[in-house]
Amino acid sequence: MRRSTMKNSLVQIGGREGEWVKRALKALIRPSSHQLHRSHSQTTSNTSSQHRCLPDQSSALLQLRKEFVEERIYSDEYEPFDYYNGSYPKMKSWKADGDCCSTWDGVTCDAHYGHVIGLDLSKSWLCGPLNSNSSLFRLRHLRKLNLALNNFSSSTTIPSEFGQLVRLTHLNLSRSFLHGRIPSEISWLSNLVSLDLSFNYFHYFVGAEYHSKFLKLRRNDLEALVQNMTYLRELHLDYLDLPWSLPQSLANLSSLTSLSLSWCILLGEFPSDIFLLPKIQAIDVSGNNNLTGFLPNFRSGSSLKQLRLSSTNFSGELLDAIGNLKSLNFLDLSQTYFSRELPNSIGNLESLSHLDLSWAIFLGVLPNSIGNLKSLSHLDLSKTNFLGELPNSIGNLKSLSHLDLSGANFSGELPSSIGNLKSLSHLDLSGANFSGELPSSIGNLKSLSHLDLSGANFSGDLPSSIGKLESLNALYLGSTKFSGKLPYSIGNLNSLNYLELSSSKFSGEIPPSIGNLSQLTSLSLFESNFHGQLPSTLGNLAKLTSLDLSYNLFSGKVPSSLGNLTQLEELLLPYNNFEGRFPVSLTNITKLTWIDISENQLKGSIPSEIRNLTALESLDLSQNELSGGQFWTFENSSFEGNSGLCGSPLSKKCGNNETPTYKTRQESSIVEGFDWKVVVIGNACGLIIGIVIGYFYTSRRTVWFVRNFGVRIRSSR
Repeated sequence: MRRSTMKNSLVQIGGREGEWVKRALKALIRPSSHQLHRSHSQTTSNTSSQHRCLPDQSSALLQLRKEFVEERIYSDEYEPFDYYNGSYPKMKSWKADGDCCSTWDGVTCDAHYGHVIGLDLSKSWLCGPLNSNSSLFRLRHLRKLNLALNNFSSSTTIPSEFGQLVRLTHLNLSRSFLHGRIPSEISWLSNLVSLDLSFNYFHYFVGAEYHSKFLKLRRNDLEALVQNMTYLRELHLDYLDLPWSLPQSLANLSSLTSLSLSWCILLGEFPSDIFLLPKIQAIDVSGNNNLTGFLPNFRSGSSLKQLRLSSTNFSGELLDAIGNLKSLNFLDLSQTYFSRELPNSIGNLESLSHLDLSWAIFLGVLPNSIGNLKSLSHLDLSKTNFLGELPNSIGNLKSLSHLDLSGANFSGELPSSIGNLKSLSHLDLSGANFSGELPSSIGNLKSLSHLDLSGANFSGDLPSSIGKLESLNALYLGSTKFSGKLPYSIGNLNSLNYLELSSSKFSGEIPPSIGNLSQLTSLSLFESNFHGQLPSTLGNLAKLTSLDLSYNLFSGKVPSSLGNLTQLEELLLPYNNFEGRFPVSLTNITKLTWIDISENQLKGSIPSEIRNLTALESLDLSQNELSGGQFWTFENSSFEGNSGLCGSPLSKKCGNNETPTYKTRQESSIVEGFDWKVVVIGNACGLIIGIVIGYFYTSRRTVWFVRNFGVRIRSSR
């Protein structure tokens, strides 16, 4: 309906009904605030895209491009952050004949004047120093500047010239390998609402010594920053060197919504009034081992959403007022020193999705109200001191995907309600103190991908329902007290990658169904009391890279089907009762780097084909009944205890009737390509030369032969 038609129709409607209709139609005609905002944004965008970049602005940007080289950043073992995922060199789109306001990546211009007001060069492969004379500081109209995730490690420090960009409202220099002291001039940026200098450090070696450099901030500079930046909403200084106590004036930042100061070696007591700031939503001071503090009596209506205090020296009592944090979705109190019991009001945190109390020293029992946290997806109670049983209400946490109870002090049996956690993907019960049998409900956890029961106190048989966990890719049963046979249903775990059964009390034979685990890459049965013959179905595990069957009671022959494991790198079979000959099929596994079949009853000679294993770094065939000659580059200890073996490096030499079965790597490379034909030709040539020498010698033509062949022949008298 056109607007003019709608307006005219209003005149014809009277009475109360007409008034209601008029209001309804006016609401339809009047654009909403969202529509007005979108229309304004589109107009601004169009104006900006049509307005050409000012020459001095494009000139400064082009000069800025020349100051850096484009080099992709790769993180190392000390920096797990993914620097280059989704990154690209944004400056490549900066062409002199283009308009910086419309075609240059990362550049935002003022709609009316063409000044550059926004520059986002995060993850742009920038490599080089941030110099004090950089053309960056000619962009005096900048409001938002993001240079995060680049490599400025060659900078001595952050240039003080940043203080000249007084219009800045957002400054992000995080994760850019900066170091040195932060200049006091940074506090001149009184319009800042967001400042992120976090995670600026890098590691290097001088000779064999390991060193680190961090960004540093003096306490008086932070005080000046807090005093001048009255509009500040976000302050992120993680991983900086701040080896002093925080100024109380931080609690004066009434607009603050996010404060992050993790791993800053802070000292002293944390100002508790910061927890009560009216707009605060996130506080992270984790990793400051010497930082003390207490939680206040939280008021209802608090806007706090994330609270991270892990690995700090916070202590005291966790008050019932913690239940007033109805907006809280992330709570980490791990490795803190809060005493007494966890208050029952913890169950009031209806928005909580992440709760970590690991290594905390709470006393008493875990309150039954824990089951009220219907939004909880991550719960870590590992290494806690809670007494008594795990409450049955744990089964009410239908959103839970990660549950860690490893090393917890809970007693009694694991409640069968655990089987109600249908969303659970990660369950860690390793080293837990639970007693009795593992519930027959464990099989209900169809989403479970990781199950760790290693070192747990469970006893009895492993329930056959374990075979229902078809999504499982890691199963750890090492050092458990489960007894009896490994259930045949273990072969139903078609997604399994890792199976750990070492130092367990299982007995009997390995079920042939284990050959169904087609995705298995690692299998360890170290010291597990298994006996009988190995099932030939082990040869079906085509993706296996590590097989450890050492210290068991296996007997019979090593199955030739193991030769099908072409991806195998480690084969450990020592301390068993294997007999028969060394299986030639193993020499087909060219990726093998480690073979140990020591302390068995292998007989016969070592097959010469073993020299095909060029990747082999460790070989142990000691304490068997092998015989025959051999040559190899491994140490004597690799073959000791085989009385029938001879040849280097053994002291026992081979007799005439003992032929070496294979040569050293060096010798084999020297004689490579020689076969019996070459030997025959060599013998024939030797025979001819011998006849010739005899002829000339007996014919007294020795002088001619010496002159022509340079051979000196001594005559006998």
